[in-house]
Amino acid sequence: MATLKAIPMPEIALPTVRPGVPVSEYARRIEETISAIREEGLDVLVVFGDREQSGDLHFLTGVDPRFEEAILLLDSNGKRSILLGNENQSVGPGSSLGVEQVLYQELSPLGQFRHNPVQLAEVLAGFGISAGTKVGIAGGKYLTAGFVKDPQNSFTVPSYLVDTVRELAGHANVQNAVEIFLNPSRGLRTVADVHQMAEYEYAGAVCSVSVHRAVRALRPGAVSWQVADTMFSFGLERSVHDMVNLGSRTAQGLKSPMHQVAKLGDAYQVAQGIRGALTCRSGAIANTVDDLAEDVREFYPALSGAYFDTLVTWYEALALGVTTGDVFSAADKSRNDDLFDFALNPGHLLDFEEWSVSPFTAGDRTRLRSGMVLQGDIIPAGKGPHVGVNVEDGLALADQELRTQIQNLYPEMWERITARREYVTKNIGVELDESVLLFSNTPLWHAPFSLDTSRALTK
Repeated sequence: MATLKAIPMPEIALPTVRPGVPVSEYARRIEETISAIREEGLDVLVVFGDREQSGDLHFLTGVDPRFEEAILLLDSNGKRSILLGNENQSVGPGSSLGVEQVLYQELSPLGQFRHNPVQLAEVLAGFGISAGTKVGIAGGKYLTAGFVKDPQNSFTVPSYLVDTVRELAGHANVQNAVEIFLNPSRGLRTVADVHQMAEYEYAGAVCSVSVHRAVRALRPGAVSWQVADTMFSFGLERSVHDMVNLGSRTAQGLKSPMHQVAKLGDAYQVAQGIRGALTCRSGAIANTVDDLAEDVREFYPALSGAYFDTLVTWYEALALGVTTGDVFSAADKSRNDDLFDFALNPGHLLDFEEWSVSPFTAGDRTRLRSGMVLQGDIIPAGKGPHVGVNVEDGLALADQELRTQIQNLYPEMWERITARREYVTKNIGVELDESVLLFSNTPLWHAPFSLDTSRALTK
């Protein structure tokens, strides 16, 4: 079982240069998507994006529909067009991508100029959608049998868009095409290229140090929003809002930070999500177990140790070619059923969204592939009094070719990855497959008693 030992805190330098995805990579992604359109037997792909469902559109064009929605049109012959509102006219795709830019003001916020009216049906028909055209619509999620009557013909994008496409092409010719991007076995967004991976490693480093700073700010008398104010992002885009939760309210993390005042013995949760990364730590604001309430003094050490065992098992089960069902099984077998259940899937894929998709379920046959960016996200549903324990960080899988690309193109990134591996091997006793690349600057490091950071959990 995990033990609490005196080990040094990780000291890994923050990145100094923010990487970016070159326009040539967006061009490659569009070409791959056009090939997928043909393979799916489609004529046209309609990609919708808004603030909450921007991943597919951003992946293809780099356009971030933060203030207004956007619609990308691709056809099987390579034709491409994007509908943008007023504010996004100046931030459309790079000209070398060959994407025709169309002003469609109904995508703009209410009350903005609407002086160039054009019917959506006219725009879509002008692109080539007509009776009999096979159209896929992407954006958001694909749906699951058992919850909707017809998953392939159900959508999570606005009805005005779906209705218009159906009117033009015919109801039977329109299908949900999100699996082109998010199917765990073949989705284009379920593996990252070296440049996207560099962006996410940068985010992971920043995010982890930011959360560590906030945890260090937890003291009796500290106010949750003041603790949240210690976090930083270097201006990176958030995927979720910052979370600081204290006491019994840690179970309601998405409502945070509220005006909570820390007390000795409180449970805490601190989390930050930056696009491509999330770090979370949950534990006790205490020096030792003696600072805890009597009803949790026995349960908390048992839960935190058992949880850490399961987390380590999950990490050590990762390797290229291993099925996600086998990883689930390994983690589940190591879980102490008397102490906790899995609140959610043990692990998931990361992308522009904090959670894009998770194949980590019992019996799943998805094989882990080079380029997958994962979240070590195991949330325990404790079977005892409320306490806090959670360790979430990002990581990736890379074959030798991708590792060599990183070393050649992003040598500072590779130095950090190497330092993280050496840290967890030497200090925590965790042996990782060579394909596992850690993106957190506090990799697997967790002091369950936050007021004593000299002692952390080890294998």
